[in-house]
Amino acid sequence: MNIINSVEKNYTLKLDKFPFEGSIDKEFEFMQVELKGSFIKEKLMYFFKSNLSGMSGFEIVLPLKTKEKYVYVILGWIPYDFKKSFNLDFIDSNKEFIVSGALIYSKERKPLIPENEYSASIWYLLNTYEMDNFHNIESSPYILKIIDQNQFENLLIEFEPSNITNNHLQYAVTWFLLSIVILIMYIYYIRQGITKNEV
Repeated sequence: MNIINSVEKNYTLKLDKFPFEGSIDKEFEFMQVELKGSFIKEKLMYFFKSNLSGMSGFEIVLPLKTKEKYVYVILGWIPYDFKKSFNLDFIDSNKEFIVSGALIYSKERKPLIPENEYSASIWYLLNTYEMDNFHNIESSPYILKIIDQNQFENLLIEFEPSNITNNHLQYAVTWFLLSIVILIMYIYYIRQGITKNEV
């Protein structure tokens, strides 16, 4: 519950400038800020993610080149089937954009997260270290997620801190039920083995 309260509190706060300096932790995560720079279209990335309705698709992520350093920007979301026909015609690389949104801190890689499919430009983790290594650039550990649907109207914009739920009890029940199922299957196979040996 404290996490949810913290997210909702930060989301109501607006920073005067992007935290390039001293941004080594999650202090500013979910706060809103404005940023100016030009997008690097050739470094387009598709991050696999379901939307709030449960549909599979991709978040469109591009690095924005600012005067200080690069910042990865989540432009919005597209359905899974739209990837083949998707293009960035609405982005002019020679133009400077002023974008605003909420800050998300770089995510840590954990054992069960799939490896990125670099050849297809499909990513599974918003980790700035991995993105920097692949693109050979240096970025902020903060990622900017656009939250205004009017910024890029042809992409779905979703970000609702109030919908972030605390599912710890649900997870505990799920894992408990899974462990019971696995135990039953284990006992079944052992008995099957014993029955074959007796025959």
